[in-house]
Amino acid sequence: MLVVVDSHTEGEPTRVILEGGPDLGSGPLSDRAKRLATEHKDFYRSLVVEPYGQEAMVGALLVEPTDPSCVTGVIYFDAAAVIGMCGHGTIGLAATLAHIGKIGVGT
Repeated sequence: MLVVVDSHTEGEPTRVILEGGPDLGSGPLSDRAKRLATEHKDFYRSLVVEPYGQEAMVGALLVEPTDPSCVTGVIYFDAAAVIGMCGHGTIGLAATLAHIGKIGVGT
Protein backbone atom coordinates (compact mmCIF):
# COMPACT_ATOMS: atom_id res chain seq x y z
CA MET A 1 0.00 0.00 0.00
CA LEU A 2 1.23 3.47 -0.87
CA VAL A 3 1.17 6.01 1.98
CA VAL A 4 1.80 9.67 1.11
CA VAL A 5 1.51 13.04 2.81
CA ASP A 6 1.27 16.24 0.78
CA SER A 7 2.80 19.45 2.07
CA HIS A 8 3.07 23.00 0.75
CA THR A 9 5.93 25.43 1.33
CA GLU A 10 4.92 28.94 0.26
CA GLY A 11 2.58 27.29 -2.25
CA GLU A 12 5.17 24.84 -3.61
CA PRO A 13 3.86 21.27 -3.27
CA THR A 14 5.85 18.29 -2.04
CA ARG A 15 4.46 14.75 -1.96
CA VAL A 16 6.27 12.68 0.68
CA ILE A 17 6.11 8.92 0.07
CA LEU A 18 6.20 7.35 3.52
CA GLU A 19 5.56 3.73 2.54
CA GLY A 20 5.04 1.61 -0.54
CA GLY A 21 7.86 2.77 -2.79
CA PRO A 22 9.81 0.36 -4.98
CA ASP A 23 12.55 -1.81 -3.52
CA LEU A 24 15.75 0.02 -4.42
CA GLY A 25 18.03 -2.34 -2.54
CA SER A 26 20.72 -1.11 -0.21
CA GLY A 27 23.99 0.70 -0.60
CA PRO A 28 24.86 4.32 -1.26
CA LEU A 29 21.94 6.68 -1.69
CA SER A 30 23.33 7.74 -5.07
CA ASP A 31 23.06 4.14 -6.32
CA ARG A 32 19.48 3.85 -5.08
CA ALA A 33 18.60 7.16 -6.76
CA LYS A 34 20.03 5.84 -10.04
CA ARG A 35 17.90 2.69 -9.68
CA LEU A 36 14.80 4.81 -9.13
CA ALA A 37 15.66 6.91 -12.20
CA THR A 38 16.38 3.99 -14.53
CA GLU A 39 14.05 1.24 -13.33
CA HIS A 40 11.03 3.02 -11.84
CA LYS A 41 10.31 6.15 -13.89
CA ASP A 42 6.65 5.20 -14.36
CA PHE A 43 6.26 4.86 -10.58
CA TYR A 44 7.65 8.25 -9.65
CA ARG A 45 6.11 10.13 -12.58
CA SER A 46 2.65 8.79 -11.75
CA LEU A 47 2.87 10.39 -8.30
CA VAL A 48 3.51 13.95 -9.46
CA VAL A 49 1.64 14.42 -12.76
CA GLU A 50 -2.03 15.01 -13.51
CA PRO A 51 -4.62 13.92 -12.49
CA TYR A 52 -3.31 13.63 -8.91
CA GLY A 53 -0.31 15.93 -9.12
CA GLN A 54 0.78 19.00 -11.03
CA GLU A 55 3.75 20.33 -12.96
CA ALA A 56 5.34 22.09 -9.96
CA MET A 57 5.05 19.09 -7.62
CA VAL A 58 8.17 17.46 -6.22
CA GLY A 59 8.21 13.98 -4.72
CA ALA A 60 10.28 12.91 -1.73
CA LEU A 61 10.70 9.14 -1.45
CA LEU A 62 11.75 8.06 2.03
CA VAL A 63 14.33 5.27 2.08
CA GLU A 64 16.53 3.61 4.68
CA PRO A 65 19.34 5.97 5.66
CA THR A 66 22.96 5.02 5.03
CA ASP A 67 23.92 6.52 8.41
CA PRO A 68 22.19 4.78 11.35
CA SER A 69 22.08 8.05 13.29
CA CYS A 70 19.75 9.55 10.66
CA VAL A 71 15.96 9.33 10.82
CA THR A 72 15.58 8.65 7.10
CA GLY A 73 17.14 8.91 3.71
CA VAL A 74 15.33 10.74 0.90
CA ILE A 75 15.36 10.76 -2.88
CA TYR A 76 13.74 13.76 -4.58
CA PHE A 77 12.10 13.67 -8.00
CA ASP A 78 9.82 15.67 -10.24
CA ALA A 79 7.89 14.66 -13.35
CA ALA A 80 11.00 14.86 -15.51
CA ALA A 81 13.71 13.20 -13.44
CA VAL A 82 15.22 12.20 -10.13
CA ILE A 83 16.77 15.40 -8.77
CA GLY A 84 19.72 15.89 -6.45
CA MET A 85 18.09 18.27 -4.00
CA CYS A 86 15.11 20.52 -3.47
CA GLY A 87 14.93 23.44 -1.05
CA HIS A 88 11.16 23.66 -0.68
CA GLY A 89 10.98 19.86 -0.69
CA THR A 90 13.37 19.70 2.26
CA ILE A 91 11.26 22.18 4.22
CA GLY A 92 8.10 20.23 3.37
CA LEU A 93 9.80 16.96 4.32
CA ALA A 94 10.91 18.34 7.70
CA ALA A 95 7.39 19.64 8.41
CA THR A 96 5.90 16.28 7.42
CA LEU A 97 8.34 14.31 9.60
CA ALA A 98 7.50 16.59 12.54
CA HIS A 99 3.76 16.23 11.87
CA ILE A 100 3.94 12.42 11.95
CA GLY A 101 6.19 12.40 15.03
CA LYS A 102 9.41 11.18 13.41
CA ILE A 103 11.39 14.28 14.44
CA GLY A 104 11.10 17.01 17.02
CA VAL A 105 12.82 20.23 17.89
CA GLY A 106 16.59 19.71 17.88
CA THR A 107 16.48 16.46 15.90
